[in-house]
Amino acid sequence: MVMRPIGRDDPLKRARVSIGKGEFREAATLLAELRDSLCDSPEWLLLMAMASWRLGNFAESFDASQRALSAYRKRGDVDGEMRAQNVAAAGAFALGRLDDAEVGFERALYLARQLSDKLQMAQCANNLGNVAYYRDQQVEALRRYIQAANLFEQLGFLRGIAEAWHNAGVVLRETNDLEAAREASDKAVEAAERLSEPRVLGWALGGSGETDVLEGDIRLGQARTERAFHIVLEQEDRITEVECLRVMSM
Repeated sequence: MVMRPIGRDDPLKRARVSIGKGEFREAATLLAELRDSLCDSPEWLLLMAMASWRLGNFAESFDASQRALSAYRKRGDVDGEMRAQNVAAAGAFALGRLDDAEVGFERALYLARQLSDKLQMAQCANNLGNVAYYRDQQVEALRRYIQAANLFEQLGFLRGIAEAWHNAGVVLRETNDLEAAREASDKAVEAAERLSEPRVLGWALGGSGETDVLEGDIRLGQARTERAFHIVLEQEDRITEVECLRVMSM
């Protein structure tokens, strides 16, 4: 019997799995190795866009996602269009183009509803919460985050639960509702610990540490924030690294 090399029939499988695990540097390396043979594949473009966004290469991510979006539309692949639209909108958001981001996330949400894709609906709600947050629309941001958290909880999607409740905690801290912020932060940390994904645990702990500090528990806040800092430093999460330094300076 002839044995086929692992991954021969699905050369993108390892990169897809790495992204699912939050191993974005490894995914980008795997995708780069396949660039010559697969760079015109819409899935290769989409996976590269996702990995690039998580590594902070936002312009590269936006370009790849736009190309993936165009390819999926030409194929009439609605599911692919939905996923690429969400990543393209995330790229626009990271580049400060909030109007484009909102239009893109709303389009992805519309497609997700057509496909009854609750996971994508939750992700779009969370992303629209981010747009509202950066427009200083705190009430709308919180509404979107809680909507996303509830959908993620229905699905048992731990990463989404952690992210949505973490985001809700940010809004609640800024509006000085510390009791609700503590509840949201605890939910984020609980989901992150069950997930066992260091990057997620890092920013969840960072948010929890900031809540501790604002509540007056400096010693606990310092311990949690320093733990978060060391985690995100290793995970190359520069944004959360800066946030931890900000909290530690308090």
